Amino acid sequence: MMSDKRHKQSGVTLVETLVALAVIGFVIAGLLVLVGQNTRFAAAMEERTYASVAADNLMVEAMTLTSALELGETGGEITVGERQWSYRRSIVETGVEDVIRIEIDVLPVGSEQVLAHATSLRSVK
Repeated sequence: MMSDKRHKQSGVTLVETLVALAVIGFVIAGLLVLVGQNTRFAAAMEERTYASVAADNLMVEAMTLTSALELGETGGEITVGERQWSYRRSIVETGVEDVIRIEIDVLPVGSEQVLAHATSLRSVK
């Protein structure tokens, strides 16, 4: 008399293994996308930080030098962080006697995208 015993096997099937590999593949692909986005974000933030430093330097110059008191718009280039930046400085009257408003925009050379902006008021006396 033969017994009809079936052996229970433990382990994972081929289908389960393939599904697990597919899930791991999707997770890894998602992580790679996030790493790429993080790298682009870090580069953009570095560029904006340097532009802000350039705007702050130009504002300090405008606040301390008497030659920066001339009304109108001027521009030029400045080097910060081994990078060349273009800037526009606008000096206008405020309507208050002996007070002017100084506005500075900093942008990459050859671009019109403003990366940093600074505004301040200054007494002309």
